[in-house]
Amino acid sequence: MKKKIIYFLSAQIIIFLLILLIYKHIDLETYANISFYIGGGITFLGLVTYVVSGGFFDLYVSSSRKFFTRKHLRDEIENMRLPSEVFSFSPKPILALGLSILACTCIALFFYYG
Repeated sequence: MKKKIIYFLSAQIIIFLLILLIYKHIDLETYANISFYIGGGITFLGLVTYVVSGGFFDLYVSSSRKFFTRKHLRDEIENMRLPSEVFSFSPKPILALGLSILACTCIALFFYYG
């Protein structure tokens, strides 16, 4: 739980630094814009990690390896790792961080339009 809070706070610091670098002033609209970009990017990265680690592309990768390689290299190709075996970590913390940043974006937009 402590790691999640540290990651969330460091993401918020990065968001505020980007606001100061790009816009030179801090207001609710610029916070909503930058946090949407950061949160959306992290959520997209988490979703891609979830899909690849779930084994969605394993059949495609293994069949395309077999189709596009020469016959004398087939033994080497069969020993190569699949994309789902490359990811050894869980995508849940990445998704949780991205969704929490997007939740902060929604809260900021609620106050901005309210």
